[in-house]
Amino acid sequence: MSDASGTQPALPALGFAEDLTEEERTALSAYGEFITANDGDVIIQEGHEQDSLFLIVFGTFHVQTETTGRPVLLGQLKSGDTIGEVNIFDSGSASASVVGRSLSQVWKIDRARLEGFLESHPNAAARLLVSIATQLSRRLRRANEKAAMAREAVMDSF
Repeated sequence: MSDASGTQPALPALGFAEDLTEEERTALSAYGEFITANDGDVIIQEGHEQDSLFLIVFGTFHVQTETTGRPVLLGQLKSGDTIGEVNIFDSGSASASVVGRSLSQVWKIDRARLEGFLESHPNAAARLLVSIATQLSRRLRRANEKAAMAREAVMDSF
Protein backbone atom coordinates (compact mmCIF):
# COMPACT_ATOMS: atom_id res chain seq x y z
CA MET A 1 0.00 0.00 0.00
CA SER A 2 1.53 3.34 -1.04
CA ASP A 3 0.51 6.88 -0.25
CA ALA A 4 -0.42 9.48 -2.88
CA SER A 5 3.26 10.19 -3.61
CA GLY A 6 3.83 6.51 -4.41
CA THR A 7 6.07 5.92 -1.41
CA GLN A 8 5.59 3.26 1.22
CA PRO A 9 4.18 4.71 4.47
CA ALA A 10 6.19 4.17 7.62
CA LEU A 11 5.00 1.65 10.15
CA PRO A 12 3.47 3.41 13.15
CA ALA A 13 5.77 3.73 16.18
CA LEU A 14 4.09 0.98 18.14
CA GLY A 15 4.68 -2.61 19.15
CA PHE A 16 7.96 -4.08 17.94
CA ALA A 17 8.55 -0.98 15.76
CA GLU A 18 8.46 1.56 18.61
CA ASP A 19 12.24 1.60 19.13
CA LEU A 20 12.98 2.15 15.43
CA THR A 21 13.54 5.57 13.90
CA GLU A 22 11.03 6.82 11.34
CA GLU A 23 13.59 6.12 8.61
CA GLU A 24 14.03 2.53 9.85
CA ARG A 25 10.27 2.02 10.12
CA THR A 26 9.86 3.30 6.55
CA ALA A 27 12.56 0.90 5.36
CA LEU A 28 10.96 -2.01 7.24
CA SER A 29 7.52 -1.11 5.80
CA ALA A 30 8.83 -1.73 2.29
CA TYR A 31 9.58 -5.37 3.17
CA GLY A 32 5.99 -6.18 4.13
CA GLU A 33 2.42 -5.26 3.31
CA PHE A 34 -0.55 -3.63 5.02
CA ILE A 35 -3.69 -5.79 5.13
CA THR A 36 -7.24 -4.85 6.11
CA ALA A 37 -9.28 -7.42 8.04
CA ASN A 38 -12.97 -7.37 8.90
CA ASP A 39 -14.89 -8.92 11.77
CA GLY A 40 -14.66 -12.69 11.31
CA ASP A 41 -11.66 -12.69 8.94
CA VAL A 42 -9.13 -15.38 9.83
CA ILE A 43 -5.57 -14.16 9.38
CA ILE A 44 -3.93 -17.26 10.87
CA GLN A 45 -5.57 -20.69 10.79
CA GLU A 46 -4.74 -23.19 13.51
CA GLY A 47 -2.86 -26.20 12.14
CA HIS A 48 -1.82 -24.48 8.90
CA GLU A 49 1.76 -23.60 8.02
CA GLN A 50 2.55 -20.09 9.20
CA ASP A 51 5.74 -18.13 8.51
CA SER A 52 4.66 -14.52 8.89
CA LEU A 53 4.92 -11.87 11.56
CA PHE A 54 2.08 -9.37 11.97
CA LEU A 55 1.85 -6.04 13.75
CA ILE A 56 -1.65 -4.85 14.61
CA VAL A 57 -1.92 -1.23 13.45
CA PHE A 58 -5.51 -0.86 14.66
CA GLY A 59 -8.43 -3.09 15.58
CA THR A 60 -8.90 -6.19 17.70
CA PHE A 61 -8.36 -9.90 17.18
CA HIS A 62 -9.22 -13.03 19.13
CA VAL A 63 -6.70 -15.82 19.52
CA GLN A 64 -8.53 -19.12 19.80
CA THR A 65 -7.95 -22.85 19.65
CA GLU A 66 -10.14 -25.83 18.94
CA THR A 67 -7.80 -28.50 20.29
CA THR A 68 -10.52 -29.59 22.74
CA GLY A 69 -13.10 -29.90 19.96
CA ARG A 70 -14.77 -26.56 20.63
CA PRO A 71 -13.52 -22.97 20.26
CA VAL A 72 -11.65 -21.72 23.33
CA LEU A 73 -10.67 -18.06 23.57
CA LEU A 74 -7.01 -17.78 24.56
CA GLY A 75 -6.74 -14.02 24.43
CA GLN A 76 -7.53 -10.75 22.75
CA LEU A 77 -5.00 -8.65 20.83
CA LYS A 78 -5.11 -4.95 20.00
CA SER A 79 -3.09 -2.15 18.40
CA GLY A 80 0.64 -2.61 18.92
CA ASP A 81 0.43 -6.34 19.62
CA THR A 82 2.25 -8.86 17.48
CA ILE A 83 0.93 -12.04 15.96
CA GLY A 84 2.92 -14.97 14.62
CA GLU A 85 6.20 -14.22 16.37
CA VAL A 86 6.59 -17.81 17.58
CA ASN A 87 6.64 -19.11 14.01
CA ILE A 88 9.23 -16.53 12.96
CA PHE A 89 11.67 -18.16 15.40
CA ASP A 90 10.34 -21.74 15.29
CA SER A 91 8.68 -22.39 11.94
CA GLY A 92 5.81 -24.81 11.70
CA SER A 93 2.07 -24.89 11.87
CA ALA A 94 0.04 -22.36 13.81
CA SER A 95 -0.90 -23.42 17.35
CA ALA A 96 -4.03 -21.22 17.34
CA SER A 97 -6.27 -19.26 15.01
CA VAL A 98 -6.33 -15.46 14.94
CA VAL A 99 -9.68 -13.95 13.98
CA GLY A 100 -10.60 -10.33 13.39
CA ARG A 101 -13.19 -8.92 15.80
CA SER A 102 -13.49 -5.46 14.25
CA LEU A 103 -12.40 -3.56 11.20
CA SER A 104 -8.64 -3.86 11.58
CA GLN A 105 -5.37 -3.26 9.83
CA VAL A 106 -2.23 -5.34 10.23
CA TRP A 107 1.20 -5.12 8.71
CA LYS A 108 2.56 -8.50 7.58
CA ILE A 109 6.07 -9.67 6.76
CA ASP A 110 7.11 -13.24 5.97
CA ARG A 111 10.27 -14.82 7.35
CA ALA A 112 12.29 -14.51 4.12
CA ARG A 113 11.57 -10.79 3.81
CA LEU A 114 12.26 -10.23 7.50
CA GLU A 115 15.63 -11.92 7.06
CA GLY A 116 16.31 -9.55 4.15
CA PHE A 117 15.60 -6.55 6.37
CA LEU A 118 17.74 -7.96 9.18
CA GLU A 119 20.71 -8.41 6.82
CA SER A 120 20.33 -4.95 5.29
CA HIS A 121 19.75 -3.06 8.56
CA PRO A 122 21.74 -4.80 11.34
CA ASN A 123 21.47 -1.99 13.92
CA ALA A 124 17.71 -1.70 13.54
CA ALA A 125 17.50 -5.50 13.43
CA ALA A 126 19.04 -5.82 16.88
CA ARG A 127 16.46 -3.44 18.41
CA LEU A 128 13.63 -5.10 16.49
CA LEU A 129 14.56 -8.61 17.67
CA VAL A 130 14.97 -7.48 21.29
CA SER A 131 11.52 -5.87 21.12
CA ILE A 132 9.95 -9.07 19.73
CA ALA A 133 11.71 -11.16 22.39
CA THR A 134 10.44 -8.77 25.08
CA GLN A 135 6.86 -9.17 23.86
CA LEU A 136 7.27 -12.97 23.81
CA SER A 137 8.65 -12.89 27.36
CA ARG A 138 5.69 -10.84 28.59
CA ARG A 139 3.26 -13.30 27.01
CA LEU A 140 5.08 -16.24 28.58
CA ARG A 141 4.93 -14.60 32.01
CA ARG A 142 1.17 -13.98 31.63
CA ALA A 143 0.65 -17.59 30.50
CA ASN A 144 2.62 -18.86 33.49
CA GLU A 145 0.52 -16.72 35.85
CA LYS A 146 -2.71 -18.01 34.30
CA ALA A 147 -1.49 -21.62 34.53
CA ALA A 148 -0.56 -21.13 38.20
CA MET A 149 -3.95 -19.57 38.99
CA ALA A 150 -5.76 -22.39 37.15
CA ARG A 151 -3.75 -24.99 39.04
CA GLU A 152 -4.58 -23.32 42.36
CA ALA A 153 -8.26 -23.20 41.44
CA VAL A 154 -8.24 -26.93 40.64
CA MET A 155 -6.35 -27.77 43.85
CA ASP A 156 -8.75 -25.63 45.92
CA SER A 157 -11.73 -27.54 44.48
CA PHE A 158 -10.61 -30.79 46.16
